[in-house]
Amino acid sequence: MSNCVQSDMLRGRPFGGVIILIKNELRSHVETIYCEERYAVVRVANYFIANIYLPCSGSTDVRQIIYV
Repeated sequence: MSNCVQSDMLRGRPFGGVIILIKNELRSHVETIYCEERYAVVRVANYFIANIYLPCSGSTDVRQIIYV
């Protein structure tokens, strides 16, 4: 990322990432299980919510490295 910023201005979304937005009323019932650049897992009451970014192009076998 720092190499891209140093070489030129960033345009658009050059790298993937995830976010989970939680309503303020639910914050007392939410626990963050794990949070990383490409995935986030939270527990809301008795439910687990996972948000995962798996790129399909641009990098070789990144999907297999992430979820293995």
